[in-house]
Amino acid sequence: MTARQNIGVLAARSIFIDLIGDAVYFPLWWYSSGLQQILLGFARSVTETADHLSLRLLILNIFRPMFAQSDRTGRIISFFMRLVILIGRSIYFFVYVLFRMLLVIIWAAIPVLIVYRLAAIYVFPYAV
Repeated sequence: MTARQNIGVLAARSIFIDLIGDAVYFPLWWYSSGLQQILLGFARSVTETADHLSLRLLILNIFRPMFAQSDRTGRIISFFMRLVILIGRSIYFFVYVLFRMLLVIIWAAIPVLIVYRLAAIYVFPYAV
């Protein structure tokens, strides 16, 4: 009988300590290594998108003629065509980066908003 009580007490104590430890460690992880992983994913995603859109390649070749049309008309058409493509892709890229930044900010704000909402409901229910 004492062995079962000891096992039950040890199991309850272990579970309780694990729950408290996880509750204390969660915000530390969320704003340290968790945020670091999110920021590394953000940087990788932005780099991959820039590579996918070939922005650097467009800038490097903006004055080169397309389709080996080296006469004046071909160069002018190639320049303006690449300029239009560069402007469109740059707008898309900056909108994408802003969207990803918004996701990172929302991710960082989620625990604060949850604590605020729980405090508003349970701690300060009648405060306006």
